[in-house]
Amino acid sequence: MCGIGLVLTASSTSCPTCAETCPAAVPSSRVKGPFDPKAYCDASQFNHELQKRLRERGPDQHDHHFRRLASNSDHDNGFTLAMHSAVLHLRGDRVIRQPVVDSDGNVLCWNGQVFGMGGPERLTANACKSKDDGTNDDEILHRSDTMMLSKKLQSAGRQHVAPKMTTTSVADPVVEVLRQVRGPFAVLWLHATTNRVYFAHDRFGRRSLLYKHWGSDHRRDVIAKLAGTNTTSTTCSRTNLIGFVLTNVAIGHDDPDSMQYRELPASGVYVLNLHEDQTQTAATTPSCTMEFHPYPPIDPRLALSVSEMEASTDILDRFKCQLPCLAMTSETRTTLRACAQALLVVLSNAVGLRVRSIPSRLFSNKYDASARVAVFFSGGLDSVVLAALTHFHAPATEPVDLLTVCFDEKSNFASPDRHAAELAHAELCTLFPERQWNLIKINVPREELASKQHEVQTLMTPCDTHMDFNIAAAFWFLSRGRGVLTKLTPAAGNTTPKKTDVLLAPRRDALHDTEARVDSISDGKNANGNSVLRSSSRCTSTPKHGCTVGVCESCRIEVHKAASSRLDASSEPVKKQQQQQEQDHPSKDALEQSASSRHVHCSMQTDSSSFSSSTSVPIRTGGTSSIASRYQTNARVVLVGIGADEQLAGYGRHRTTLIHRGEQALRAELKMDLDRLWTRNLGRDDRCIAAHGREARFPYLDENVVSTISNFPVSCLCDTDLPRGVGDKRVLRVVAQSLGLKSCAGLAKRAIQFGSRIAKVSHTGSNRQTQGDNKFIGMKS
Repeated sequence: MCGIGLVLTASSTSCPTCAETCPAAVPSSRVKGPFDPKAYCDASQFNHELQKRLRERGPDQHDHHFRRLASNSDHDNGFTLAMHSAVLHLRGDRVIRQPVVDSDGNVLCWNGQVFGMGGPERLTANACKSKDDGTNDDEILHRSDTMMLSKKLQSAGRQHVAPKMTTTSVADPVVEVLRQVRGPFAVLWLHATTNRVYFAHDRFGRRSLLYKHWGSDHRRDVIAKLAGTNTTSTTCSRTNLIGFVLTNVAIGHDDPDSMQYRELPASGVYVLNLHEDQTQTAATTPSCTMEFHPYPPIDPRLALSVSEMEASTDILDRFKCQLPCLAMTSETRTTLRACAQALLVVLSNAVGLRVRSIPSRLFSNKYDASARVAVFFSGGLDSVVLAALTHFHAPATEPVDLLTVCFDEKSNFASPDRHAAELAHAELCTLFPERQWNLIKINVPREELASKQHEVQTLMTPCDTHMDFNIAAAFWFLSRGRGVLTKLTPAAGNTTPKKTDVLLAPRRDALHDTEARVDSISDGKNANGNSVLRSSSRCTSTPKHGCTVGVCESCRIEVHKAASSRLDASSEPVKKQQQQQEQDHPSKDALEQSASSRHVHCSMQTDSSSFSSSTSVPIRTGGTSSIASRYQTNARVVLVGIGADEQLAGYGRHRTTLIHRGEQALRAELKMDLDRLWTRNLGRDDRCIAAHGREARFPYLDENVVSTISNFPVSCLCDTDLPRGVGDKRVLRVVAQSLGLKSCAGLAKRAIQFGSRIAKVSHTGSNRQTQGDNKFIGMKS
């Protein structure tokens, strides 16, 4: 992963203070070393600030390249192109310096991961067959994708004859190479021979790429005009291109111009042709062309059809990691079983690509290993499934970091997501005891949230709503990865999930069996000495479909309240002990304070200003034992569950649409959600996560996963006969059950801003006191 940027300025030597040193005055050359902002004009100061921001994303190497593009016109002196890169090394055995300048003078700035080339592969044994160029996807994973892509683009550039080529009659070979990339990316490539600048990000926008237009006519947005129509090219004035910027991050948040940044539409490849038209005379106003080459749609026929899924037992487990076979009840339809099996395999393959491609690190001994991969871990269905699948692909001796964030200081950081994460963590420890699962509790007091407000606002630009701030801040603190590490002993892993199984497991037990299991949690009595299920024992109404205790909706709510109250009462001593622990070990900015605590010692590591614990604090939790210590994750890759809800009908409005408007309307809404992820979610999230030198990877948005899910019948996505938390994301819940996961299989969707309680804290009121689409003007005191 990298930070990349491009700044287009006018070539001029008329600046009175810097005519000799302005980069616009030098010939085409490579410039190395840090900028001196005092020696350059405004454009150079902007370049300096851009490079500084990009280094946060790529701390391993940074550089820049200037290229002067001369003009024959009397109206201007041509352009100076400044191309920037900062590298976070995550592929191959060595850091590849960027920008990459090949032997033809072409310049590549690459921010992405090539997980394969070509369209989505079929899920068969021939899926990873060798390509015509002698490479295959498995070989790609373990070498530099930057150099591989540079060579492919160089070869395509040699086939390209720009002055004679018309985009309507001849396919651009460079565009075809970029269309074939499978994986997240943002790219800038300058073709030296033709002065064509290619820029794009992947079809889902998994890597942010913003553009800014500083021309005289701000209202004429050429890029938006092209992306929103069937137009393939348009002419734009060279004058209006002065100050054109492409970047992963917005620069100058406090500047009114910062709001002119927009996310580049993730619908195709753009080409800015700066080659001067030979038909233009010195007297005419010079112009350039902007081209747009849309991505072809992902063809669902490339995945196995449902009938093939039902008939085939040879769906490729690419990494042969012995995934569990689905043990389905007689009530489970064959189609649901087939879809669940296909999703399990293709999602495992996607996780495997994103975990196995991380370069290995050498450790002093097997007990000193640190995690190379982390999971944004809310305890919900999407993240817990990703964590479980990670177990099949990460080396057995390596831990996996599970990052969970909470902002509710008043409740001693006991938000819904935190409770769910603790339960799911304990369950993972039970299911996979040979793996070290590190639950990192990231507790953010309101004062600290307010202190980082400006930084988060800068990164989330051009997004500007209250909901944007809440989600951006949650991801920023998650990515920082600084919190309290909890490692459960086997005792904890064996008991915690059982306490919630009665309320979460979608099983149709008899009422007296369920009552016995709930009562066994403690003494089985509420404050009045009655059984927690007594109120529903004489229920004669029609049972709520899918209810675990077989009673009506009203009685089900009463059962839930009674059981929850009983569980809370039994855990009250634990909360008091944890509160005492917090008093002994203050959490506010704990890692930045001197390591003078009686129990905790934090030592600086050589790796990117990270911290690790050298002393652990034992905490007893109601018969279970856990070990807590201050912790800073060293993982450079984080797995994020974005994309599951948008494809698998995880939102409440999806259920409503299906009930009132039918299957076709639901299909249309799911497509709309997937198509707008780039502008609503992914660009903002990438900027906030990458600011800490980590790379977000999204297995649910793997091209093969998307292609496979698109074949599933609606009944496998959302079953309206089943209650919320059971019928939504139906096929993924079956996958979770096949992996042995129970704590998350019955949980309904909860947005991160509510599950982490940041919506409440940032607005000093209830979780829903403010509308999410209101403009964010700052936290209220």
